Amino acid sequence: MSIQEAINQLQAYQGPDKLTLHSGAGENLFMAVEIAYGVTLPDDFKALYRFSDGFEMDEDIFNMIPLAEISSNREGDKDSPFYIAEYMIYSDMWRLEITPDNHNDYKIMVEFNGNQLVLTNSLADFIDRVLKGGVFDAGGLYEWQVEIEALPIYSTKLKTAEPLLTVFYYGLRYNLIPTKEVITWADYIVMHEDEPAPLFIDLSLAHDKKGLLNILYPVTVPENQVITRAILGLLYHRLLVGAITLNDAVVVMGKHNLSSPLTKTEIHHLYYLTDDDWMEESQNDDTELRDKVLTFLANYKEFEISNYKNWNGFNYRIEYQFHKEEKSSITPILKEHPGKSYFNTDLLPNAIIYSLALVSFIVLITTYPLVKNGIPLSSHRSDLFIISRNFFTTFVYCFLLKGGLWLIKRWRP
Repeated sequence: MSIQEAINQLQAYQGPDKLTLHSGAGENLFMAVEIAYGVTLPDDFKALYRFSDGFEMDEDIFNMIPLAEISSNREGDKDSPFYIAEYMIYSDMWRLEITPDNHNDYKIMVEFNGNQLVLTNSLADFIDRVLKGGVFDAGGLYEWQVEIEALPIYSTKLKTAEPLLTVFYYGLRYNLIPTKEVITWADYIVMHEDEPAPLFIDLSLAHDKKGLLNILYPVTVPENQVITRAILGLLYHRLLVGAITLNDAVVVMGKHNLSSPLTKTEIHHLYYLTDDDWMEESQNDDTELRDKVLTFLANYKEFEISNYKNWNGFNYRIEYQFHKEEKSSITPILKEHPGKSYFNTDLLPNAIIYSLALVSFIVLITTYPLVKNGIPLSSHRSDLFIISRNFFTTFVYCFLLKGGLWLIKRWRP
């Protein structure tokens, strides 16, 4: 595809995402970029920017960066790469590398899963991919990056495997993954890689769970969205095939710190599904709870041990989808389980209890000064004061006890 054909596609674009084109760039902007980066810009790059000084796609928050911004990136950081496109305010960046001796010989590159991927040497092909699938849809940039990374020229680097090794560590601790599975995975790496990292060899030679945990612990990384969602994906696949029980899955969801890096919707579901009353029912493999757990965990079914190099792409897609749903509509709240309220009561009795507590508190604060000063009370008012004091004291004790149990459940190791 030629750059003119790509420009024609931009002009005729009628896709699902809103595309915003800009006015064409002047020669002074090209000169500013070339001086800032010490390069001569490729001819097709100039042709695109003479037509439109970058462009934006609202749905994926994708931005083909305008020339003035490209120049300012270099002014703020003299070592800044030549970024030509970005997503989600520079959460992901695609850069241009130009051969010094031939300005029309260049590569468009991206860092993906710890690898430096060369996507293409054609700006027209890059634009074609953007218009076909944006960032996440079929045929788009992430799918392209997954395709490139799957090529055999990229070996397994320890840095790339760190998220998987961390999931192995927690999977072994929680009895979600058998020892043999980790050793077999390491055996494959050792047999097929030209220069496997020493740690893979150590895993391959390990004999038991304790040995694996000792090897894995030093290379585990702090929990982030990718690891959290990969653990949830692991729970889904193991629960679906019966490798673990419903109780095993619910216990891990409640015990492991899964909520902090996730969206509000995900946190809500996790808290709901690991409520004390559900936890009790999970021990009996409750059918209703099992369906709800599997429905929630199905959001993460793309995460599998075999495709760990693609986890970052899956994570961005899931994050994007949850945020998109939260912005477009109020997240539907699951129907509350009959036992899930602070005092394990239905809505009306629960409202009555809190109303009585409020009335008792009002009686106490209006009557206590009279009692304190020794002012005589009528028999009726004295009885009302005693009843209010006893009821409110009991309410506070119950409230604190329930809250304390909740904190212990959430914070226990």
